[in-house]
Amino acid sequence: MKYSTKLFIMSCIPVIVFAVIALTTGFIQFRDSLYDEKQRNLKSTALAALALYSGHGYGDYGRKPDGDVWRGMNFNVSDETSIVDDLKKQTNVDVTFFYEDIAEMTSITNKDGVRFVQTSALETIKNHTLSNGSQLWCRRIEINGQTCQAYVIPIRRESDNAVIGALMASQSTRGFEKIIERYILTMTTTALAILGVVFLFIRWYVARFSQEFYDAANKSKHDLLTGLFNKRSFEEETKAAIANKKPDDVSVLMILDFDNFKHVNDTYGHQIGDEVLKAFGLILERAFRTDDIIGRVGGDEFMVYMPGMSAFSLKRADEISQEILRSLAVLKVGAAEHFSCSIGIATDAGNYDFKKLYLLADKALYESKKRGKACYVRFSSDENHN
Repeated sequence: MKYSTKLFIMSCIPVIVFAVIALTTGFIQFRDSLYDEKQRNLKSTALAALALYSGHGYGDYGRKPDGDVWRGMNFNVSDETSIVDDLKKQTNVDVTFFYEDIAEMTSITNKDGVRFVQTSALETIKNHTLSNGSQLWCRRIEINGQTCQAYVIPIRRESDNAVIGALMASQSTRGFEKIIERYILTMTTTALAILGVVFLFIRWYVARFSQEFYDAANKSKHDLLTGLFNKRSFEEETKAAIANKKPDDVSVLMILDFDNFKHVNDTYGHQIGDEVLKAFGLILERAFRTDDIIGRVGGDEFMVYMPGMSAFSLKRADEISQEILRSLAVLKVGAAEHFSCSIGIATDAGNYDFKKLYLLADKALYESKKRGKACYVRFSSDENHN
């Protein structure tokens, strides 16, 4: 996986985690605030309904022999359904009056239009409101097979304050759930849009940072004048190539030392000298293969390692050396011309490491200098060069 891809993923993960946490926290807080608001509304409706009942008469509730529930002065609670209907029109909330645990009056109807209440919370109402006189908030209950929310308050007898029934304000969760669904859809869409913009920015920033990183890394590995590997990078690349060579491969290391380069600087100036070195670097890049490792390891000293060579292709090193010498001989930079270099070549079909190979190439280079420069000498590790 590329460095830029890893950096992009690592940068996106905290953003995604933060977005998920923020969305989850926001959803929970929004949902809880909706529940709190719904609880307050249903409680207010239940208390208003109880106050409305209390204003229609006085005295205690009781059941007559005919089964109807009465309150004081001939007030028949069982027949007074207009109260709950009026409340439903005003608040869109259903109200149910329980005398003991029987729904005596309600605005709720079944699918046939008959007033009817069957709720999964009846046992809970018995245990909490009817038995203990405590108010009850139901986030999700079933009423006639429909999911609802409800708030239940106790109804007390005036004479001794005993709980004789309950009043339930309820409402379907359909509208409530639609509000949550719209919120989730809106927030998710908004978050995805924001994340898309953020990811585009991160991608742009990572690409820019990665390019700067690659440029800096590339500059640290290459010689600024010629663009070839510098000494440290050349040694690292060559050591890695030697370590990974196949058993039948022959290591070929060449040291190329520019002849009389001080004379070029002294005669034509350092600017021309730099241009000559750059031209020499270009000659080397054209002469060698793309997978050959080329480096400038000193002021006017260059090295080349040729991986994947065989015993049958060693003469290619000689041919390249001749080609380089010919190219230098005809090179002209400004008024400077007639250049040459000395080349030492080391070959090893065994297990020479970089240090041994370098020492062998250096001996070959010294020999080429002794022979008058402008030539190449090749030494093999299986020969005696003492």
